Amino acid sequence: MRIAVTFVAVACVAIGGSAAQAARLGDNTVRLLPSKFKLLQNIGPMRYTGENRYSDRRLGRSFGFGAAGISLIVYVYDYGLEDLPDGPDSVPACEQFERAKHEIEHGGNYQNVVLRSEVTRRMKDAVDAPLAREALYEFDRNGVHAWSYLWLTVADGYFVKLRLSLREEVKDEMNDARQEILGIIASALVQRPAKAASALVTRPAETSVDIDPGTDPAEASLWFIYAAELLSASREIPHAMPACGGELVPVFDAELAARRAALRGYRAHDATARGSEYFSLLERIDAAGFLDEYVWHYLGKEAKAPEGLDLEGFEEFRLRELASHQPKTGAHVRVNTVRVLPLDPAP
Repeated sequence: MRIAVTFVAVACVAIGGSAAQAARLGDNTVRLLPSKFKLLQNIGPMRYTGENRYSDRRLGRSFGFGAAGISLIVYVYDYGLEDLPDGPDSVPACEQFERAKHEIEHGGNYQNVVLRSEVTRRMKDAVDAPLAREALYEFDRNGVHAWSYLWLTVADGYFVKLRLSLREEVKDEMNDARQEILGIIASALVQRPAKAASALVTRPAETSVDIDPGTDPAEASLWFIYAAELLSASREIPHAMPACGGELVPVFDAELAARRAALRGYRAHDATARGSEYFSLLERIDAAGFLDEYVWHYLGKEAKAPEGLDLEGFEEFRLRELASHQPKTGAHVRVNTVRVLPLDPAP
């Protein structure tokens, strides 16, 4: 029987139906401890394979379901945190999602890992359905090509994380499996009331700018220009903003745009007021045609240099003009909001 057909059949009796159905199926459920959520032991073609209790109680438990070519692991835990707000877009939820992504991309015995998509997913076809962060991966493992979904949300004070993995030969069933599994999980989650915050929390400003102590007052306004342009340019670049908040680590294009903006501000001053040693040096570097190369060499963080840079010419210039130079950054931008993933309209 095709996976999609089996999933549809089981979805009709998922938890969340009438009280009579719940009573009749009560002996065929798995309680997702330490939470009060429950699932059927059979999810589509998959059968419950058991639970794993972790020695670190913060990690809760995991529950396995499997069938030929497909597996699902459900993790339920609180990571030792209290008052977790429901949904996928709190800082703790975002951090757990990013940690899980890192484990897929850099841990285990996966090879040729490719992140294919990253969205917010509505778990059922209803406007009030729970939302989850979703990442879709393609990779090889022990010589087998596979696809894997990662989902994470928070419900009733617990992180609920799911890993659905399918071998290549059943890939055409992936969307149907995703839709039905998330629908079943959503039905289980909504049996618990939404968890409200225990107290009102004052939200910080979305962003803040820190000017380094000891910065020359004559330069402070230039570093404010730098910070403003850095934030503006980063917002235009996919994945340039910190996923879960924190200090903004500039990508090359944003760093270059920010330094050019500050340099324009410096040039706008009357010549007699241009007393900054650092920005005067940037002016000379730009006049020599090497500002892009300067930013890449001293401040670039990407693994590969952008095309079109004259790195050989800059190296000659650097050895001649910048032998003992130390770059300067007088302002840092902190982002106090989580980067919300785009909502995929499909359940």
